[in-house]
Order: sequence, then structure tokens, then C-alpha cells
Amino acid sequence: MRYFVGTYGRAERSWLDEQPEVKRHFKEDPQDWLAVLPYDVALRDVELIKAVTEPKTLGEVRRSPLALPLVKALFDERAAMDGEPPFDDLGDDVPFDWYDELDVYWRPDPRLRTAELAPPSLLATFGRDDHAHGMDYEPATWLPLDDQVAIEAALRELGHEIAYDDTLLDRYLA
Repeated sequence: MRYFVGTYGRAERSWLDEQPEVKRHFKEDPQDWLAVLPYDVALRDVELIKAVTEPKTLGEVRRSPLALPLVKALFDERAAMDGEPPFDDLGDDVPFDWYDELDVYWRPDPRLRTAELAPPSLLATFGRDDHAHGMDYEPATWLPLDDQVAIEAALRELGHEIAYDDTLLDRYLA
């Protein structure tokens, strides 16, 4: 299997360096982490993100086989809760702004994907507990950048190929 490996965060300078009163509570910066997930999953996730973020009208959403099920389900869920019109009752010319309509919670998250889809032995050996918290935040085991060489070696020992894609993580988070 091919695994995407990419870095996220500010490897050259930690956000904790700017907050010494907070830094004393952390051994490592959980904002600087390594994404490790199956490459085909990462590509599909990025395709979905693009399909949902590009349409400007509901008509464009309806023409997207990737975006339609997700957007329709979220609109219909909101209609059931808030009494708004269901998706099928809205015209094609109705403007669509993904952020205003859906917020960000629908997006596949490479941090959570790593915790779900990286090889369990990798997470057991290199994973760090996530002690962050916040409203709508899902704690997940994360992989530190400092272990990238060892993590990549472990992936190869497991018989996996590594795919590097400099823009993939940026597209995930854009």
C-alpha cells in the first residue's frame, strides 16, 4: 500500500516559542505533526474538498456527484432541525457558499485520518497522546515531526511505499 507522508505545522518555529507561559506545560508541540495515511484516501478526500468548495450555486452542487450527497444531507438535516426548506425545494440559482452553509466540520481532517488509518503498530510505537481540548475538537493520537525518518523506515519495513506530494496537505487544509 502507498502511504502519503506530509508535515503540518511550523517545523522551523513552534507556536509555543511565542508563549512561554504555556510552553512549560508541553514536552512537544502538538501543532507540528506528521500526516500518515493511505495515499488513495488522501486523494479522495482532497477531491471531495475541491468538489464542495468550488460550486457557487446549488445548481453547480447538483452537477457534482461528489458534492451532492454531502451537501444535500447537510441541508436536509438543517431543514429538519430548523424548519428551513429541504435541498430539493431550493432552485439551481440559489447561491452556495460552502463556509456559510456547511462550516468546516464536514471536511476530512488529515490529523484524524492519521489517527484512524495509519498502521496501528506505527501509532503504538510513535504516537503521542493528544491532550488538547475545545468545543468540537476531537483529540486524536498524533505523530511528531521529530520521528519522521524512523516512521518512514517503519512504514517501509511493513512493506509500504511512501508517496510524497508537496501540495496534498495544503489542499487538505485550504
